[in-house]
Amino acid sequence: MSNDPRFLIPFEQGLVEPAESMLVIRPADAMGLSGFENVTIEQGFYPTAKALEGAGFAVSSHAEGRFGMALVNLTRAKAENLANIARASAMTDGVVLVNGAKTEGIESLLKAVKKITSVTVLSKAHGKVFWFDAAPMPAEWLAAGEMAANKDGFITAPGMFSSGKVDGGSALLAPHLEGLKGRVADLGAGWGWLAAQALGPDVLEMVLFEAEHKAVEAAKLNLTDERVRFEWADVLALPKQLPFDVVISNPPFHQSRTAEPGIGVGFIHAAAKLLKPKGRLLMVANRQLPYERTLEGAFRKVEMLRQTNGFKLFEASSPKR
Repeated sequence: MSNDPRFLIPFEQGLVEPAESMLVIRPADAMGLSGFENVTIEQGFYPTAKALEGAGFAVSSHAEGRFGMALVNLTRAKAENLANIARASAMTDGVVLVNGAKTEGIESLLKAVKKITSVTVLSKAHGKVFWFDAAPMPAEWLAAGEMAANKDGFITAPGMFSSGKVDGGSALLAPHLEGLKGRVADLGAGWGWLAAQALGPDVLEMVLFEAEHKAVEAAKLNLTDERVRFEWADVLALPKQLPFDVVISNPPFHQSRTAEPGIGVGFIHAAAKLLKPKGRLLMVANRQLPYERTLEGAFRKVEMLRQTNGFKLFEASSPKR
C-alpha cells in the first residue's frame, strides 16, 4: 500500500471509481482530495474550513444537494458520526466511504453499518476505510445528531464540547462572573452556557467567539438577549477590534486526544490583545496545564482564585502592551 491517505486505497486498487461529484464530510485537511473533481466539503471548524477554502475547495458548514459519492471522516462523537453516515447516504447516488481510526470508533460504526447493508473494508495505519452503496439508514441515526435540550435545558448536539451537561471547569468559573460590567467577550464560547451565566444587568454587550459553527448555532438558540453577538471565528487569529472590559474563557486544551497547551496559551494572548488597558481575564483551566508563566508574561497582575483536584481558576488584569 502507498503512503497516501487511507481513503485513497480503494481508488488506487481499482475497487472504487471516482464519481462526477463528491461530498466530503469533516476532513481534517486536503488529505489527497485535489485529485478529485467537483468536491464539496462540509466542515464547520473555522480554522480547517478557511484553510480548505484557501486551497481552492468549495466549503460549507452544512452541505446540501445530491452527490455522486460521499466520504465521511470520523469525529470523536459516535452519535455525530452515525448522523453523518445517514446524511451522506441520503444525499448520495453512489458509494459512501467511511474513513477513521480505531480511536475514533471505526470498528463499532463498521458493525452498525454491516447490520444494514453489505460493506467492503480495508485497513491501514491503525484504522479502516469501509464503503457501501448508498442505502437508507435508521431514522434514529439522523435524529441522534440533531440539536436538542440537554439535562441543563440548553440546546446542544453531539460533537460539541460537553454537550450532555455543563462541564466542571465552567461550573467552577460561573460564580465568579456575577456583576460583570461593560463589554464582555467569551473566547471559545461553545454552546453558550458560560456566557449565559455572565450576562448580568450591567453587561452592555456580550460577544461569543467560537470556532465550531454548529456550536455557534446552538448558542444563538440558548442566548436570545439583544445584547449578545455571535462570531464564528478562530480565537487564535482574531482581527483587531473595539476593546473589551472583561474576557471570560474556558479554553479547549486539545483538538486531538492528547493535551495541547499551546491552544490555551494562544487564548491568553488573544485575551490580552482584546482587553482595555485595565481589563480583566477570568479563565479556568485544567490543573495540569502550565499557564501561569504565560499569564504573568501577558498581564501585570495575576491571581489564582481557586484550585480543585481538576481545575485552576485565574483572574488576570492590566494586559502588558
